[in-house]
Amino acid sequence: MTALLADDRAVLVMAHPDDEVLWASSLLAGVGRVVLAYEALPGRPDITAGRRAALARFPRPVESLGLTESAAFGAAAWPEPVETAEGLAVARRPGTMPGFEPAAYRAGFATLVARLRPLLAGARTVITHAPWGEYGHEDHVQLHRAVAALRAEQGFALFVPAYASARSLPLMQRHLGRLGPPTPPLPTDRALAETLRGLYRETGCWTWVDDHAWPETEVFYPVLPGPAAPAPPGRSFPATFVTLPATRPPAPPPGLATRLRRRISRLREPGRR
Repeated sequence: MTALLADDRAVLVMAHPDDEVLWASSLLAGVGRVVLAYEALPGRPDITAGRRAALARFPRPVESLGLTESAAFGAAAWPEPVETAEGLAVARRPGTMPGFEPAAYRAGFATLVARLRPLLAGARTVITHAPWGEYGHEDHVQLHRAVAALRAEQGFALFVPAYASARSLPLMQRHLGRLGPPTPPLPTDRALAETLRGLYRETGCWTWVDDHAWPETEVFYPVLPGPAAPAPPGRSFPATFVTLPATRPPAPPPGLATRLRRRISRLREPGRR
């Protein structure tokens, strides 16, 4: 099974720059191609520029779709989100990112399918985000659905990483019946992981915790065709549990009105002139 994942016709497809090393470092050097979907993050020109700079210096060939995120993180009703054909049902909620547009998220599914179709033609295996989005990210879930739709057309084997969090666990449980036997544990590539973390931090677009510790190994599940079904009783599912950081992606910087309010507040402090 692991031969399917380290093959010239294996393609790793991830959403944001840094996802590839967070959730699939063990495969990163061995797959034939790496494809990343998003570059621009609305309201964060620093993140956007940093991602482009990092991709230009990536230590192996990488292909970017150059898409703009919809800023959908936190827009689903976690921990029990509603699944849709395009990914998850999303809406503006307390804590959603400024600039988020539900319509842009929904439209993103068709864009991903159209852009990925020629890139995945001829692939033997595609590794992408899990249907629960690892720790629970709307973009990850949508990208999984886009790749799964193309699997139905093109017939490649589909694998997903076995990372989850308290936020995503209920959604993961809905999909356990679609997972085949996991791969043997694969050693994470610590040297490459540290190289890429350093690159992303240097360019200002590392969006996970600074002191993230990679596990010794990680496993991947094949996703079986067909709808989700209850998992067989008594079956175990090896997984790596992660704790969700306070912000992912980083919250946009305060707007002008917020900065003015803070400035006025400081001027009103006793002893300030």
